[in-house]
Order: sequence, then structure tokens, then C-alpha cells
Amino acid sequence: MMKFKFSFIFILLITMLLSACGGGNETGGGGGSIDKEGNITLEFWYALGGDSGEAVKELVARFNESQTGITVIGTYQGDYTTAMAKVYSAITGDTVPNVAQLGGAPLLGTSGAILSMEEIMSADESFDPAVIRTAFWDYNTAGGEIWSMPFNNSVPILYYNKDLFSAAGVDPNSPPQNLDELLTIAQALTISSEASGGTTQWGLNTRPDTHWYLSTLILENGGQIVNEDETEMLYNSPEAVEMLQLWSDWVNTYKVMPINQHEEALTDFLAGKLGMLIGSTSMARSIKEQATFDVGAVMFPAVGDERQVPLGGGSLVIFKNGDQRLVDASWEFVKFMVSRDSSIFLTSQTGYIPIYADAMDWDEVAGLVAENPLRQAGFDSLPNTVSIPVFSALGNSDLALQKAVEQVELGAATPQEALDAAKTSVDHAIETQFSTE
Repeated sequence: MMKFKFSFIFILLITMLLSACGGGNETGGGGGSIDKEGNITLEFWYALGGDSGEAVKELVARFNESQTGITVIGTYQGDYTTAMAKVYSAITGDTVPNVAQLGGAPLLGTSGAILSMEEIMSADESFDPAVIRTAFWDYNTAGGEIWSMPFNNSVPILYYNKDLFSAAGVDPNSPPQNLDELLTIAQALTISSEASGGTTQWGLNTRPDTHWYLSTLILENGGQIVNEDETEMLYNSPEAVEMLQLWSDWVNTYKVMPINQHEEALTDFLAGKLGMLIGSTSMARSIKEQATFDVGAVMFPAVGDERQVPLGGGSLVIFKNGDQRLVDASWEFVKFMVSRDSSIFLTSQTGYIPIYADAMDWDEVAGLVAENPLRQAGFDSLPNTVSIPVFSALGNSDLALQKAVEQVELGAATPQEALDAAKTSVDHAIETQFSTE
């Protein structure tokens, strides 16, 4: 298995796109505690805020209500970047929690601080990993080992303003299915005014995690992100350059997307100034609640006939502990958090997609679509979900791709130049920051 050398800066890079509080443990070697009567208290750190965080708190409360000898104390630790930084600080100080929900979770496997989820599952005949989609396990695998449990996952989809479609003479019930249709509709939705000194309505934009959407385009165009040995980046290939060139054309040639304004994209969309927004399914509930216009959603437009939709989101890990009773209790908590009922609840309260292979056959899931049709796009994407390999320099790679997109949008580099530079940077990071044994 690959062994990695970590630095604090690297840990921030791991979860950039995706103060530790310790707990007394009478037995030592991990968080949590057991009192004289045998009652167990577990520490759980999570990295979801807003409505998603409220859903997590409710699940914790439900678990506690279902137990007589286990109590979980959940603590919000900030976004993925902040939470992971706190976890590594806790590892250094030997003050880790029992369970954590994190982005980039499987990379913790090489830290020596967490238990192999694969080994835990294999020892419990009551848990069948086959009920969860394979792509979700791939997303939680590093170095050939499953280290974390799928929990809150999302895929990129396209949201669109049906009212603006109608105003532009575009059928609101015929959203774009491929890139050609996407460009045609984006051109129809883009409005420029000399009187106002520029564009007053944009046809297309994306959320700030541009690396995710560019990666989707690359995969759908037959390209790859990293080689099989996870030692060399492959995204300066002709297939990848073609997709970044297309992105550049959206901005600089067809002028249907504003230059480097991804932070403002959601605000513009909700204000009715943007016709189509590429973003995460995790926003499905909040967008429906906040929009004052009729919103639609469709799967990420295909490149030709190919669809490969990479997963995003967070996972659950169990930290090593000197007392097996605390480990066993942690596993019971994790099983509860990913149970069928918990999965339905999390999906209902957020825009995260179900992790179960047969979820689309559940009456409860069908009811969620009836309540909020925006969810359908994410559910339709499930058969096409894939996982970008969780490799050592994934955080570096995400940042490098974001920089490549920014350079191309600003006209500071050609797509080939930008992706060559991204590859060189990440290959160098793999060579210098990580070692294999």
C-alpha cells in the first residue's frame, strides 16, 4: 500500500475543495469515555453546516433516543478544509474523536489514525456492503483499501430558470441534454445592452468548484485524470484540452459565461440574472426554497453519448481507540447514520443523493421527487456515477485544475499551456511530497 508523507499545508490542500477538542477516555488511545456503570459517550465531529448540519444533528438525536447505553455528542468543526485541519491537529495531539464526517476521508487511512472500514464490515455479518452502489465504495477507497463509509454524496447537475427560457423563446420543458444544446440555449439566454454598458443576463455559469465540472467534461470526453499507478496526471491529453478549450469558448468566444465570476453564480441565478447554473445536487432543496421563479434541473449535459458523473461529498471514519467497546459503539453509530431510514432522511432534508443501489425503487424516494422535482436530475445520474481515483495529490490536483480554468478564462494561457502547467505542478507534488514504500 502507498505510504504518504504529510505536511499541514498538504492537509489543507486535500480538503480545500472538498482547534481540535479532545475528550477524556479512561482507557486512553482515542476519544470518548465509559463511566462506572458502563455507559458510553462518543465524540462525533462533522463538517456540514446550514440545513445539512441541522439534518446531521437530528440524526444524532435520533440515534441517542434509540440507545440505552450509548450517547453521541456531535460537534460542528467547520467546512471540509477546517475540519480536516482540526483532525490532523487532533492526531498530532492524540485528542481525536471517535467518529468524524469529512471530505477527502479515505486519505486518512495512511495517517495510521483510523480503522479500515473494510475490515470492520467484513467482521460484521449483519452489514452487507453490496446494498451500496459500487461507485460510492470507490469514492471511499485509497491504496486499494476501503477506509471510510459513504454518507453525504452529490453529483453535478444543471439548474435552469424556466421563466427565462420562456422569455427567450426556448421550450422550458426541453433543457439541454448535450454540450451542443447547452451552447445554443446559453446564447439565446445571454442578453447584452449597450445602454447598460454590457451583459445584463448571462446564459451559463458554474459554482466555484470548477475543477469538479471540468473533470466531468474530461471524463465524459474519454479523458482521464490520473494514471493507473496514481503517479502521473493525464489531464493535458487532447481529450482534456478539447474540453478546456470549450470552456474558454463559452467565456471568450461566445461570451455566454462571465469571466471568473463563479463565486457570484448562485446569487446571480437566484436573482434571475443567470439562465443556467452548473452546481451540486446538494443545493436542490435550498434552490427550490429560495427561488422566486420556476426552476428546472437536468443531468449534467453529455459529451456526445457518454455520461460519467463523478461523485463529491463527505464520508464517515472511525478512529482507532484503546478500548474495543468504544470502537464497537462507534460502528453501531456509523451503521445507524447510513441506515435506510437515515439515508432517506438525509436526502429529504438536503440535496444529497441516496447511496443505496435500489433506492430508486423505494416509495419514499419517489415521494421526494414528487415533492421537489429538482431531485430527479440527481437520481437520474445514479447509474452513471463514477469516482475520480482518491490519490495522494488529489487536493493539489483540484487546485491546479481550478487555476487552469482561471488562467484560460482570463486569457493568461491557452488550454494546452494551462493543463501542461497543472500536470507539471501536480506531478512534482507527487514526486516531492509523497513517497511509496
